Amino acid sequence: MSFTRNKGMLLAVAVIVLAVFNAIAFGIPFIQSGSFWVGYGFATLAILQTACVGLFVLGHEDFKSRFYGIPLISVVWAYLTVQMAVSLVEMLLPFIPYHYGILLNAILLALYLIGLIGMSIGKEEVERLDAKVKEKIFYIKSLEGDVEGMAARAQNAGLQKALSDLAETIRFSDPMSSPHLAAMENKIEIKASLLGGSLEDLPTASALCDELQQLLAERSRKCKQLK
Repeated sequence: MSFTRNKGMLLAVAVIVLAVFNAIAFGIPFIQSGSFWVGYGFATLAILQTACVGLFVLGHEDFKSRFYGIPLISVVWAYLTVQMAVSLVEMLLPFIPYHYGILLNAILLALYLIGLIGMSIGKEEVERLDAKVKEKIFYIKSLEGDVEGMAARAQNAGLQKALSDLAETIRFSDPMSSPHLAAMENKIEIKASLLGGSLEDLPTASALCDELQQLLAERSRKCKQLK
């Protein structure tokens, strides 16, 4: 995991917040009771874990993974804000029994960790579904690219038009694949492979274009039935 400019800025912000908090904690003459140290300790922990979660989110290379990590940051900032407010109250009111402070802060920390775990699970599930969708639409995108390449290689104007029309049909086909379509999609792949090898044979190529148009129309009907 490389150290990027954004990570450096995040760490700088965390250091600044921690320094300002310490200046407030030890610059103002608080009574350093048990309640003070409980508030100070949990606030410091909140600042440090904010930096850790931020580094975790920024550690993903692709933008989409970082975007999916935004809810994690939202939970972290919400916890940090609440924890800092609670800690300052505990530091200002030394007569609060410290064990009550520990209990309150522990509850806040537990709620935060539960929220963080839930958001992490949701983030991973969204990324898993996104990868699954990419895998399912790869078939139709690959087929479209193959036919567009055939259209570019075809010498006959009529065949070029037929191939361009076929590529357009593929482009507007339902991109989602399904195990129920495996046999048909395999048949389409075979016909497309035959088409790629028969561009010099105009009658055969034209016939294969027509067959593929019919197969794609049938595939589209089945896709609708599966939804």
